[in-house]
Amino acid sequence: MSYPYRSKFLERLGVRSMINAQNWSTTIGGTYLDPEVLEVMGEVGKCFLNLREFIDKCGRRVAELCKVDAAYITTGAAAGITLTVAAAIAGRDQVKWAKLPFTDDPPINGRNQVIIQGNQSAYDDQYACAGGRLIKIGGPGGASVAELEQAINEKTAAIAAGYHYNSTPRGFIPYETVAKVAKKHDIPCFCDCAGAFPPYANLNKLTDIGFDIAIFSGGKGIRGPQDTGLILAKGARGVEMVEEIKRHSSPNMGFGRGYKVSKEALAGVVVALELVLSRDEETEYRKLLAKAEYMASHLQGIPGVYPSVVPNDGRIYEHPHMARVPNVRIDIDKEALGLTTIRSIYEAMEKGEPGIYIRFPRFEDREYGPFTNRASVFLFTYFLRDGEEKVVAERMRQVLTTRPWLG
Repeated sequence: MSYPYRSKFLERLGVRSMINAQNWSTTIGGTYLDPEVLEVMGEVGKCFLNLREFIDKCGRRVAELCKVDAAYITTGAAAGITLTVAAAIAGRDQVKWAKLPFTDDPPINGRNQVIIQGNQSAYDDQYACAGGRLIKIGGPGGASVAELEQAINEKTAAIAAGYHYNSTPRGFIPYETVAKVAKKHDIPCFCDCAGAFPPYANLNKLTDIGFDIAIFSGGKGIRGPQDTGLILAKGARGVEMVEEIKRHSSPNMGFGRGYKVSKEALAGVVVALELVLSRDEETEYRKLLAKAEYMASHLQGIPGVYPSVVPNDGRIYEHPHMARVPNVRIDIDKEALGLTTIRSIYEAMEKGEPGIYIRFPRFEDREYGPFTNRASVFLFTYFLRDGEEKVVAERMRQVLTTRPWLG
């Protein structure tokens, strides 16, 4: 087929343009940009301006859209973690900001500990970049409020949480309780919500229940430039932290200068957020669900192949914090299909023209599912343009019936 979403530049470099039925992973480019986003990035790219004023006004617009008190745009959710940890450690003390990330030395003197439930921890390096020392409580089965209280001491700088599908979904201390404990001890608390959009309400869910800051990727479900992230704040402490982050970030000198966001990316993520929130959420969900149902239906009747729709609607889901995006789960009897490894299916889908990325399961061995000898793969709907669900379904059916791995 003649695939319309190709790049001549990529072809010149020998890099393939792929269909994304995998997810919004950084490793495959995160997202595509809508024409309106590309247009405003090009328009702003022609201009010179007062960057400090532009950063302020972009932050105000993001805060308005997300129903929070303050917002700051940074270079991705990972950068958001680092800058938030820096603000929690240094506060309003300019000498402490100048000392980062050497937080064991005066004047910080080791007040650098960030408490997090061990099964919510991900991207640990980002905490360390600001001089944070993660204190992980609990174990694979979860943590208790008593363990959280016992971990707090004079060296505690913040309490962190993860609201994402990279966490092990069991035994969480309720998020409301985490926020209450932080407030009780007058400690900043923040939450990594990088991929927790949609639903739209998640943008202010965590700050509404008491977190000072929630951090989102701008380049996943929001469909903004991949190198953007949103630090969203509510309440006096959260607003103060955002102001300190801004004060010590580009175009100013200081700890955060390296997390520079271009004027083009600032404009792009604001317009992307305006665009996605202007669309009716239920209508968009139903469109994705129809694509999932089409693909699952098209794959029925293949011996050893068992497709189903996972609606991720809060009732039936892959993970309780999975974004509200319906997907297709395909359970596969490897023996029936003559498969040595499920990776053969990924490879076959990527080798076709156009290449197609598909997704692996989370919290399962990739070769065998729970309580069964069937492996599984997933088809992610969020980035399938109209008609691409038919291409993906037809290719997957072809791969599963011709079985190229038998050679």
